[in-house]
Amino acid sequence: MSVTIIIVSYKSDSRIQKCLKNLGKKYKKIIIDTSKDMSLKTKIEKKFPKTKVILTSNNGYGAAMNYGVKKAKTKYVFMSTPDILLNNKTIKNLLSAAKKLNDNFAFLSPVTKTSKNKSFIEVENCKGYAIFVDRKKFQKFGGWDKNFFLFYEDHDLCMRYNEIKKKIYLIPNAKVKHVVGGFYKNDAINEIDICKNWHFMWSKFYFYKKYNGLIYAYIITFPFMIRSFIKTLFYFFTNKNRFKIYYARLSGLLNAYTNNKSWFRPFIKVN
Repeated sequence: MSVTIIIVSYKSDSRIQKCLKNLGKKYKKIIIDTSKDMSLKTKIEKKFPKTKVILTSNNGYGAAMNYGVKKAKTKYVFMSTPDILLNNKTIKNLLSAAKKLNDNFAFLSPVTKTSKNKSFIEVENCKGYAIFVDRKKFQKFGGWDKNFFLFYEDHDLCMRYNEIKKKIYLIPNAKVKHVVGGFYKNDAINEIDICKNWHFMWSKFYFYKKYNGLIYAYIITFPFMIRSFIKTLFYFFTNKNRFKIYYARLSGLLNAYTNNKSWFRPFIKVN
């Protein structure tokens, strides 16, 4: 087949199995597991045909996707997360759209809601949790910006394509279901929430610095720093869990201000 489905997974073994069952047996699948879960690899490769699990270090969504794209051999790749469930004609309809466009697109995205519009919808930006690309063109373009560990990497991708006037399309007859919640194991939820808040602020500053300049990035994020500082002090005395969240936000932003890389990782014990 001409499509490989690439999924980035982290501490989401129950969800990834549900996702793979929904994908069926037709297409090749590459799972990039950034938690280095050997038991998951053994279980998945034994249970699901045409599926390869690659264990890597936790360097972020974009870096993991770039690695998956490098490992794929097909003309097209469909990049997704474990919380996406496909309609049985999603990939087929994306392939059909690519042919109709003569591969003249940046990337194609399925939709989560039923649309009355039957023609392709040109957009400037869309969510990055499910995108369809020509593999070689995507690699030549540079792939995902690996400096983003989490958040804003899809905004960045769209902005870069907009700058070179490559078109992004929503494909109304390509449907997906985005299943929110229940993504991680219970023992990982708190640490991942802390990690998300740290990277949300780091990525926000980095994104605005990249496209609007350093001064604008400081101006747009300074109110967030003040609020995070005040709430960190308040919750230090009243709520331990909320304190960790706002301290993470403050730390993420201060690290971005001082030009540190997006180094923070969740601390999760390995069983």
